[in-house]
Amino acid sequence: MSLQFRGQVISTEREDGTSLMAPDVLIFRYPKEQITSKSLFIVQPTENCVVIIQGQVQAVLPPGTHNIQSPQNPLSSFMSRFRYNQLPFDTIALFVSTTRHEVRIQGKSQTDDLVPLDYEVAVYYRITDPSKLVINVQFAGAFFKDAELASYLSPIIDQEVSSILNQVKLVDVYKKFGDISVAVTGALKQFLAELGVELISVRVTRLIPEDPELRRIIQLRDLGLEVEKAVRMGLARVLTEQGNPASVNMAIGTPYYPNLTTLVNLPQRLLQFSMGGKEVEKDEQDQPKGA
Repeated sequence: MSLQFRGQVISTEREDGTSLMAPDVLIFRYPKEQITSKSLFIVQPTENCVVIIQGQVQAVLPPGTHNIQSPQNPLSSFMSRFRYNQLPFDTIALFVSTTRHEVRIQGKSQTDDLVPLDYEVAVYYRITDPSKLVINVQFAGAFFKDAELASYLSPIIDQEVSSILNQVKLVDVYKKFGDISVAVTGALKQFLAELGVELISVRVTRLIPEDPELRRIIQLRDLGLEVEKAVRMGLARVLTEQGNPASVNMAIGTPYYPNLTTLVNLPQRLLQFSMGGKEVEKDEQDQPKGA
């Protein structure tokens, strides 16, 4: 990772004015080799800075400028308590976003009649206790992002969604949007509170059958067609894509016999059949004399 530093300033702002705190970044770990006793911490309005020394959280710096050498600074109090002349090398600065974040979690479940469904749940949240978050999540790189928090939330959401969908038929699935939102909200609120995160809201953004043909049939049904007609129209579309002339008959519900005309229009005098390996032609001699 390429960084440019302005003296001993510890900040998420780059020299060119851009920020290391992208919209999907929750935590940024500052390179610890750049943190010294002469460092000046600058915390932006949408951040807090959690300083960890020797494995313990020693300070949560609010937005503003923080000089480690100032007497009232919690870091200078730490150094004076242990009679340190400078910050230890194992000092870690973690910048934590305090703005509103959104993550969308996708998964699969099935109904009581074994119809596979795809779902998507949008979760909106805000970090309220940065120190609690940094000691409850693990990440190896410099960033901890929304997608990584989603890996914590995905099993909880899948359990709550499946607990409702597994007990209803497909025709009743769309009546359960409210129940799913309530169940997921209750489970996530408790879990995120343990991470120092405030849950703002939960919204089910997608709940559809996995099979695209079944999705089209449901759309036709919701447009006002009866289920039988909706199924026929769906099958007619498939036959049309295959170039099958029976697609029109499928759409209007009329049987299709492609060889019937050749049988009906065949001249009676030319009807032949095979008996014992010999051909016998039926003509007028087989008819009664009075005919």
